[in-house]
Amino acid sequence: MSEVELESSIESYLRLTLSPKRFIHSLNTAEWSRNLASRFDMDPQKGYWIGLLHDAARELPPEELLQRTKSLGIQPDPIELENPILLHGLISAEIARSRFGIREEELLEAIRHHTLGKPSLHPYGKVLYVADYIEPSRTFVDDTFRATILSLSLDEMLLKILEEEKRFRKNLAPITQEMYDELRGRILERA
Repeated sequence: MSEVELESSIESYLRLTLSPKRFIHSLNTAEWSRNLASRFDMDPQKGYWIGLLHDAARELPPEELLQRTKSLGIQPDPIELENPILLHGLISAEIARSRFGIREEELLEAIRHHTLGKPSLHPYGKVLYVADYIEPSRTFVDDTFRATILSLSLDEMLLKILEEEKRFRKNLAPITQEMYDELRGRILERA
């Protein structure tokens, strides 16, 4: 299947399985992922695919997400068991692999971990995390914050978003806190 055919196939699938609002969010995230991937010397087409597919399972019921996770033989993180909707990243990655033939581990990792992140997240994962957070349909992000984010390096973008999340939520999930600590340490070392 050509890249154009793959993209068309993914978009057709998402049109059928997502609400119009979620489909628009996926298109926006894909476009932002493509642009950020290009900016940081990654394949923009792959950036687009991960943006499209990151929420492929987002509207599945929590019980189905749990059931599919168990059928894959994967033990969810405790926070995912408490909030099964967080499993949509894992199941979306499985959809990308099994339905659309995406095999690159860094792309599957990006989709899998776009909800909570993880330490040592591959740059595609960072691009997707940032794009998912700042794309224009996100009403909790204003133009000033978006412009600030876009003026930073990739690690600084992610750190700034995590700082905003810490301010808003007070506590990050343990795996997200580990990613935050790692990024903060890396950036402080460079300073």
